Amino acid sequence: MMKTIMIHSLHQGEGKTKIAKELAGYTQLQGKRALLADLDFITEPHSRALGLPSSPNLQDLLQEITAAAKEKPYFAVQLGEEKLEQYLLTHHSGLKVLSSENAKHLAEDEEIAQKIRTVVRNLKQLPYDLMVIDTDSSNRDYNQAVLEETDQVLIVMDNFRYNVKDLILYLHKLQDMDYSTDNFKIVLNKVPDPVHVTIDEIEKETGLPVIGIVPVLDKTPLPPQETENVYLNVANPNNVEFIAAIKKIVDVL
Repeated sequence: MMKTIMIHSLHQGEGKTKIAKELAGYTQLQGKRALLADLDFITEPHSRALGLPSSPNLQDLLQEITAAAKEKPYFAVQLGEEKLEQYLLTHHSGLKVLSSENAKHLAEDEEIAQKIRTVVRNLKQLPYDLMVIDTDSSNRDYNQAVLEETDQVLIVMDNFRYNVKDLILYLHKLQDMDYSTDNFKIVLNKVPDPVHVTIDEIEKETGLPVIGIVPVLDKTPLPPQETENVYLNVANPNNVEFIAAIKKIVDVL
């Protein structure tokens, strides 16, 4: 049965896109079938982060779901494996990707939460071992719909005090709306700065476990497009510490 992981952060630029693609890519490179679903239609798309074309994409799939919903309610929309696969891109590693282009107007669609939930529910029926879902940094209803449909939620952040405070407020808001945060975990996007909040303090104040620390890699030239596993840091055997950090997170999940 497919395992589903939602990747979320409270601020843009926290590195959630990088961690989402590396978790999915690492899983694929271990011989399992992984799917990366880019449901962040606000910021930079995964297609460019992985050297993939811009279409087909999430927006195309949403049009298909919108058309189907004219004949039946969203919860009854079942597209089937063959139809869904038409909207997935394939990375050199074999990783499947549902890409998304910047389409901020979708956030104003009154039915976007139902549509995104329908996307996730349909993708969960595919024969993959893991689906990693990247979301934008908002607490909008469409992200709450994803939260309800996934097994685990990873919060990507650093250990600055303001980030910890914002996370505590976010958790309280969710709990006030009767959402469970028992399946939430924290991943630090870099080695923690000792002058800020310690890992022990983060875990005590938020009530969430820190399950991994992903080191920042030096920027290196991108490999040529024809190179296998282009744009995946976990595919470079020289990134020993980085690969070990991603492996640790996957093992916990």
